[in-house]
Amino acid sequence: MYINGLIDVYFVDESGFSLTPNVSYAWQPIGEQWGIPSDKTKVMNVLGFLDVRNRDLMTYPLPESAYMNSELFISYIDDFSEKITRQTALILDRAPWHTSWATLDKIEEWENKGLHVFFLPSYSPHLNLVETLWRKIKHEWLKIKDYRSKNTLKKKLIDIFSFYGDEYDIEFSMDIFK
Repeated sequence: MYINGLIDVYFVDESGFSLTPNVSYAWQPIGEQWGIPSDKTKVMNVLGFLDVRNRDLMTYPLPESAYMNSELFISYIDDFSEKITRQTALILDRAPWHTSWATLDKIEEWENKGLHVFFLPSYSPHLNLVETLWRKIKHEWLKIKDYRSKNTLKKKLIDIFSFYGDEYDIEFSMDIFK
């Protein structure tokens, strides 16, 4: 997001994807019962940076056996900080790895690179716009056929991440940035 030509704003959060479909409802013929195989096997955990104004999405898939922690989070923010070209704000929730002492100790270093961290109030996921992206992916863009296997789901997720802003898009209201 680019506010008055002064700063880019990215909403940042993690999400996990498994072989358990997120189907809110489905129609089936009367007298038939359909089953959807599901498996809680983790397919991909990802850290996402979403700039809603410029329709820019940057993702960092976590290593297959890893869960997010302060060390991983800091390494991804360090990498992101090397790619920015102007003053940039990161909007974060208060996950433990976002507010750990190790993370807080890095804030001054990131600010010296033009990367500023802002925390949302506790218990306010509705304010983190990347949460809307995760819902759209899970409830609209992923289809039942995408859950056939780990490889199928992973390939579809990479496709969505790669083509966000073109084939996959969300129309956010920009009134708040005027």
